[in-house]
Amino acid sequence: MPIRFENLKSLLRDMENRNLVIASFRFQYNINTSVILKRYRDEQTKPNEYAKVWLKFIDWEDTNNTIEAYADFFEVYFRTTEEFIEFFNIQNRGAMRDIFLDFSNHFARFIPTEWRRPNNDIERHLLGGYAEGNNPNAIYCFDVRRNGIDRNGNPNTRSIENSNKAYILRPNLYALYKDDTNLSFFFSDNIEDERQDREIIRMVANRN
Repeated sequence: MPIRFENLKSLLRDMENRNLVIASFRFQYNINTSVILKRYRDEQTKPNEYAKVWLKFIDWEDTNNTIEAYADFFEVYFRTTEEFIEFFNIQNRGAMRDIFLDFSNHFARFIPTEWRRPNNDIERHLLGGYAEGNNPNAIYCFDVRRNGIDRNGNPNTRSIENSNKAYILRPNLYALYKDDTNLSFFFSDNIEDERQDREIIRMVANRN
């Protein structure tokens, strides 16, 4: 059986080369959405052994309206048929197997072959917000702090998710501290907590 999501293979290869775990792109199927895509890594629990990416479809008109799925190289899988039908406003239901195959064939045409930085603030905030997977509203950087040491006396290392979040939301600040992996970037969901690069740089320098 030929691989339906050939572009996904290329995208994942590009993301691995860039040490990125999350990407986004626009997708239209009855409604306009932004797709958040996170690649499964070897140490993570997956829905099954063939799953390659976790997906979140976000309604462009109402970003609180979302649906989750996962995909292998052949098909997108949703949690329930009812959730899928409601989210994508499907009127002509017909045979559900045919609808899911039609959806996957359509989805294949939207997958990019390489990672792209979001070109507007809404998509940038969505992508950065989901990078760490804890609080998608925490997009306002307010500090860069050391992670301390582990029980063996070795410096704790910043997570790849935290690196990706900073790279997406605060690229200039990330470029300054990226090589020191004992430093992590801290984000708040309160815009009043956000600090400019120069403020954070001064705070970090005063601690060292």
